Amino acid sequence: MRNSLPFSRTKKVKSAGYLGGKINMYFKRLSFLLFLQEMEAMQFVLNKYGELSSTNEEALRRIAEGRAGEGMVFITHHQLHGKGAGKNHWESEPGKNLTFSLVLEPRFMEPSAQFVITEMVSLALFDVVKQSLGEEHLSIKWPNDLYYKDKKLAGILIQNRVVGNQIDFSVIGVGLNVNQKVFYSDAPNPVSMANISGKEENLTGLLHELLEHFSHYYEKIKKDIRALEAAYLSHLYHFDEWHVYKEAAGEFTAKITGIDAYGRLLLTDDKGNRRKYGFKEVTFLPF
Repeated sequence: MRNSLPFSRTKKVKSAGYLGGKINMYFKRLSFLLFLQEMEAMQFVLNKYGELSSTNEEALRRIAEGRAGEGMVFITHHQLHGKGAGKNHWESEPGKNLTFSLVLEPRFMEPSAQFVITEMVSLALFDVVKQSLGEEHLSIKWPNDLYYKDKKLAGILIQNRVVGNQIDFSVIGVGLNVNQKVFYSDAPNPVSMANISGKEENLTGLLHELLEHFSHYYEKIKKDIRALEAAYLSHLYHFDEWHVYKEAAGEFTAKITGIDAYGRLLLTDDKGNRRKYGFKEVTFLPF
């Protein structure tokens, strides 16, 4: 069951479905209000479901049918088969977390530059969550997980449709652990905002703050495709710190020195060798 609702940052609208209540786009936090004043508005349309197998699958299906466009958001109360990168599964207790997908049409972007979408989404999550948890222990684990200390708060799955030399559509799937207290899957290190702060968060407010931050960063990369590189690196988990990693050839000690234009992780090991890895080619080992 689904309903759709358009909104912009300058209107108060009523929301139907499980999020419920009035959506007040003038947020209480003064710093966030000042942030909004500098933004260009992006229009969003909420498509809300009681239950879905996967919000990314639904978004991709609607795109294939010609019934989705930039700013469409697909959000569900209960995601049955949430997906992470590769074969990973995303656990989410019904009604406790944010599980949604956003559709973009970044046709100004060449496929080789697609990692900037990862930077955009990661930074938006970081900015919103830090308002509740602070930023001292918050970081972005390459390429796109949000971490609190050594535990995973959020994951992102981005699926792009490329046509010629441009990205035709981008589907951004987000899973943010918000109010879930107990996790039952075999995921090694999940944590929620409520686990950390001891209090429950308002899902509606978090969703809209995230969408506004996505809009803010999206406008930035439209103007300058490299605008977010420095900010992303500044929040990167174990950036410029010695740590133990594992690749196909075995374990080694290295520190992260950067990210290349394709989003590959750049490391320098303790012997001075420079290393470069794509996603899933290297693993962070626990302390």
